[in-house]
Amino acid sequence: MSYVTLGLLASLAAFFIYNEFKSYASSKNQDDSNEKLLKTNILLTQLYDAENLSKLALQTKKTEDLRSYAQKVDSITAFIDSLKPLVKSDYSSLSSELDSVQELLSQKVFNNAELRKLKVRNENNTSLDSVLKAFHDMEVGMGRITPETFAPNFDKLSPEAKESIRKSVAILNKNIPNSDGGADANNIDSILEVSKSIINKAITETATAERTVLQKELEIYRTDLELSQKMRGILSDFEREMAQNTYLDALQQEEALKKSTRLAGGAVILGLIIVVVFTFMISKDYWKVQEYRERLERAKKYSESLLKSREQLISTVSHDLRTPLNTISGYSDLIGQSGLNSEQSNYLKKIQSSSDYVEKLVNDLLDFSKLEAGKIQLDKVPFLLSQLIADTATDFEEMQSKKGVSLQLKVSEDLKTPIINDPFRIRQILSNLIGNAFKFTDEGYVKVTATVVEKSKSKWAKIEVEDTGIGIPVEKQEAIFQEFIQAGESTEKKQIGYGLGLTISKKLTELLDGTLSLSSEVNKGSTFTVEIPVEFTNIEIKEDNFETPIVKPDDLSILVIDDDENMLSLISEVCKLNQVKTATYTNFDDFHISEIHRFDAVITDIQMPSIDGFSVLEKVNNTGYSRPVIAMTGQQIGNKSEYLDAGFADVLQKPFSATDLLKALSFVNNMSSKSEIPDTASPLFTIRNISAFLDSFESVKEVLQVFLDNSLKNMELMFSAIGNQDYTDIKAISHKMLPMFRQLEVHDAIQLLEVLEHLSDDATGEKVFEILTELQTVLNNLDVEIQAYLAKHPIDID
Repeated sequence: MSYVTLGLLASLAAFFIYNEFKSYASSKNQDDSNEKLLKTNILLTQLYDAENLSKLALQTKKTEDLRSYAQKVDSITAFIDSLKPLVKSDYSSLSSELDSVQELLSQKVFNNAELRKLKVRNENNTSLDSVLKAFHDMEVGMGRITPETFAPNFDKLSPEAKESIRKSVAILNKNIPNSDGGADANNIDSILEVSKSIINKAITETATAERTVLQKELEIYRTDLELSQKMRGILSDFEREMAQNTYLDALQQEEALKKSTRLAGGAVILGLIIVVVFTFMISKDYWKVQEYRERLERAKKYSESLLKSREQLISTVSHDLRTPLNTISGYSDLIGQSGLNSEQSNYLKKIQSSSDYVEKLVNDLLDFSKLEAGKIQLDKVPFLLSQLIADTATDFEEMQSKKGVSLQLKVSEDLKTPIINDPFRIRQILSNLIGNAFKFTDEGYVKVTATVVEKSKSKWAKIEVEDTGIGIPVEKQEAIFQEFIQAGESTEKKQIGYGLGLTISKKLTELLDGTLSLSSEVNKGSTFTVEIPVEFTNIEIKEDNFETPIVKPDDLSILVIDDDENMLSLISEVCKLNQVKTATYTNFDDFHISEIHRFDAVITDIQMPSIDGFSVLEKVNNTGYSRPVIAMTGQQIGNKSEYLDAGFADVLQKPFSATDLLKALSFVNNMSSKSEIPDTASPLFTIRNISAFLDSFESVKEVLQVFLDNSLKNMELMFSAIGNQDYTDIKAISHKMLPMFRQLEVHDAIQLLEVLEHLSDDATGEKVFEILTELQTVLNNLDVEIQAYLAKHPIDID
């Protein structure tokens, strides 16, 4: 707004100043005066030229010169006519003066013409003096004469003069003495007297003509004088008008300059006021923007921290839930093998069903968290989509029989050709959609139709999951794809669910560059349509062989590498129970690589201080070792392909069960009956997680004792690292200690170890010492509780 206002102000000021400048620079009156003055000067010049032509005509007395003079005067008259429009109405006298100039010029032309005639006539009459002289000559000798000899300029005389001379010559010739010299003297005298009288008369007339010429010349001079006075008057009037106009122009320009100066000054002052006002407003807005930006940044950081906290919470909770779930599942299997009556079997099924539900919830929460964080990576491998659909359908056989809803499969023959995509994610999408269809369908069928369609010149797999269930209202069809949303929002939900399946399916479909759409009608059913781009391949897909090779315990020997001695102790106990020979090392460098070939399998941790699991794999493979190398990690496994592509045979995510370990070793676990190990009543720790791996209280005691010893050593190392300000060692030791503390569920210590594991480089030594002191207190209390637990139960407990 400030820029627009300043722009408008500048435009208006420029417009007005420009108009005033035009007025200031205007010179119309001056131009008119200059033009009149210029034309007046031209008129004077033409008058001078005309005067010269007039003199020339009078001197030469030629007709053509007089004509040229007359033409010049005509042109001057026309020029005066062009000068008249320049004379304003206020100066009407000038116009009359110009008219009088034209009249004077006309009069002068007429006078010049008359004067020329008179001069020509007088010039002829001047020859009469020679006539008188001739009479004197005749008196000396009366010779015969002619008019030409009598008057040398006879041809130029006037007709009257010529006629008088001819009469005189005729008379003279009549009275010329004869040859004998005889003549009448009286006649001669009378003749001479008569001739003289005639000549004198002609001279008198000539004198009169000369006076007339002088009179004409005087008239011409008076005309020239009057003409000059008129022209001086005109010039004086023009100069006076020009001076007046110049003065008026100066006044106008001065007024325009003052007005422009006032206008420019006012515009500058107003502009400064606007600049100050809007600068204040803009500054105020700027600080508001800065404040809002800071708020947004804080809100963004807070949101990001919430997202990270949520992700970490989901990851931590899911991670911590897996261990008790594994325990529940393991004990359920043991109970199922102990021989139960029908009622107990029913209870066990409910326990297993709830355990499966919680496990699925944990997996979905983890998948949802990874999808939100964009951490899910896709595998592009060849597989048979038709086989995958059939395998997925087998997971719902129990649900079909229980609800009486049939599952119909209709797969196109084109999909029996291998395609390249991510089979795990496609199966996850289908499982969610089919499970959702069964959940909301009480009678009828669930149909899965798979075909190949062509879109944008590429092949797409189109999978439709149709049911005859309750359907979804139109207004809620978009909302059901949001997390934790179901079509029915009543307080008492008819169907069990947590509202993540469709959300995960849609996000996974989009991750696969596909689409998931819905068509539904209430009380008639719903159809979910998945369309995913696929790439067909000629790679032959081998059928999976699900037979587990049986390995004799006496023949199995494994090498275990982990920097956590507690985990090594636990794995050793599990292997000992199952007659599996083990060799454990906390540091791979302590192991002689030449002895690697005597082991049937190698199990290595991924994250260790001195070497990581991938480096262990590389060194083992460099020896030509061709047997399985299994990875284990405390990190969340997003996709096993990262490990399998590196060369690992399998990967175990901590904490894992004994069954998982034995499955990874392809070993059929024929577990012997184990003596019951009493749990602890202490609020600081529990042994129920590690007891699933052990067969006797003595084994538990050994594990706990090793745990306490190692914890004491690790604490000494971390206190020493404070003095060296080496937080890298503290973070590494904390990471190594965490798995066993999580197994024992020492929550107070877990929180402190997690803080130490993620220490920043700029953390103060005092803060780290305070945390370690608090952790030492927790360990001291834990030591007391563990010793009290061990003292209550003798080693030979039944």
